Amino acid sequence: MISQLYIQKHLIKAALVFILFFCSCTKNKHPNIKIISPTNGQVFNAGDIIEISADLQDSDALSSEYLVVTKVSITNDTVINFQDHQFMGNAYTYHLIKSFTSEANTQYKIVVSGYGHSTLSSDSIFVKAN
Repeated sequence: MISQLYIQKHLIKAALVFILFFCSCTKNKHPNIKIISPTNGQVFNAGDIIEISADLQDSDALSSEYLVVTKVSITNDTVINFQDHQFMGNAYTYHLIKSFTSEANTQYKIVVSGYGHSTLSSDSIFVKAN
C-alpha cells in the first residue's frame, strides 16, 4: 500500500515541475508592425514618388526588418526587396522610410515585416498608379 505521505510528496513535486515549466515559458510575443504611409487603396499618378513609411516595435528587441514591394500582375515583379539585419544593440523600435517611382496602370503590394523574439509579424497594403 502506498502511504499518504508518499503521495503528497509526489504531488508537490509534480506541482513544482508544472509551475516551473509554465513560468519559464515566454508568452508568444509578436513585433508590432504598422505601415503609416501610403494608405491602403491610395491612388497615385504615373511617375509619382511613392514613399513608404512604417514603424516596427518589439518589447524584447527586433533582429530583422524586411520590405518587399511587388507589382500585382501575372509576373509579380519585385520593385523593392530591402532587408536590414544590422541592428545596433537592442533595437526595440525601427522606423523605415523607402521610396520608388510608380508606373502607369500598375497595382503594388507593399509588405513590411519584422522579426523579434523568435516570431515574425507583418503588415501589408495595396496601392495603385493610374
